Amino acid sequence: MGQVSEYIDRNKGFVTFSQVKESGVPYRVIKKMLDEGTIEKDEPGIYRLPDAYVDELFVLQYRYPKGVYALETALWLQGLSLTVPSEPVMSFPYGTNTKLLKAAGLKPVILRANYDVGIVEVATPAGQQVRVYEIERTLVEMLRPIYKSDVQIIGPAFKAYTNSGRIDYAKLFKYAKLFKVQEKVQAYLEVLE
Repeated sequence: MGQVSEYIDRNKGFVTFSQVKESGVPYRVIKKMLDEGTIEKDEPGIYRLPDAYVDELFVLQYRYPKGVYALETALWLQGLSLTVPSEPVMSFPYGTNTKLLKAAGLKPVILRANYDVGIVEVATPAGQQVRVYEIERTLVEMLRPIYKSDVQIIGPAFKAYTNSGRIDYAKLFKYAKLFKVQEKVQAYLEVLE
């Protein structure tokens, strides 16, 4: 039980089945902890302390491991938007079936190219780690006409980013070129400077 408890402490009160399996702890240990009420099972493969909160965004990430939080959801997770996403947006590689994703309350974005470019991990408000696109990619990608992003979200996000003191022009323009929105990025930066 010691190794399981270590994972639970490190993960803000929860542990996943894959973590238990990696550690070599037999499943019977988890079963015993469940029977004793030491831990509870919310989702298949996710166990938590009775008083621990497991963020829904983490649960969705665990359930759909190929997903990467994108667009408005990525802005919110990285502190560049105050708008809490009612329908989390996740990107998936081309060929992913979206039926189950939509049924789970996700807004899936299927990408033919650049799916795996710029993925980082950030903590949800509850402290669990999820995969998300880095800030610069997210800001630039939201300027693509295909997404029809709300100016009331993207404008303040760009402003918060430029005011944060962590602006990376090289990355911004790398992504602007990749997504073919150089003029839009330049226009936003000129207005904010």
